[in-house]
Amino acid sequence: DLSRIAPLWLSKTVEIRDDMRNWPPSWTNKSQSAVGLSWTAEMFGYVFAASELGIRHDIWDLQVVPSVHKTLITPIIHFHVEVPLPDGRVWYKHTDTAGYNIPWPLPPGTDEVTSIFITKLHEAYTILNSTGFQFHGGRYEPNFRL
Repeated sequence: DLSRIAPLWLSKTVEIRDDMRNWPPSWTNKSQSAVGLSWTAEMFGYVFAASELGIRHDIWDLQVVPSVHKTLITPIIHFHVEVPLPDGRVWYKHTDTAGYNIPWPLPPGTDEVTSIFITKLHEAYTILNSTGFQFHGGRYEPNFRL
């Protein structure tokens, strides 16, 4: 099914992004989302492509969200919101320092979901080190020139 969906998925995603000038203001309102709707265009592209091809999906609750859920009950942690810690520190993927300024060590009282999430971020950074990319104005760019 993915091989059938992929070309149309890409086409729908491009179509959605190319049509931004016709979007209602609420879709680009960053007071409701740090990046507006444009970063989810590929998600909508997938749904529209699958629907057009008649491919149906079973919907499962597969994710927990740091700062919303406190106990791990699903296999996926979706980190689209700020992740606050009990000591006042906050990690947020849309900050310029998100890739290397990971709050560590974790303070006492950190809930299970946040603890697993921040620990995995810390482990990945420890193993991979800096990616050489920095977040600038809504996208990651290399902080070096080739």
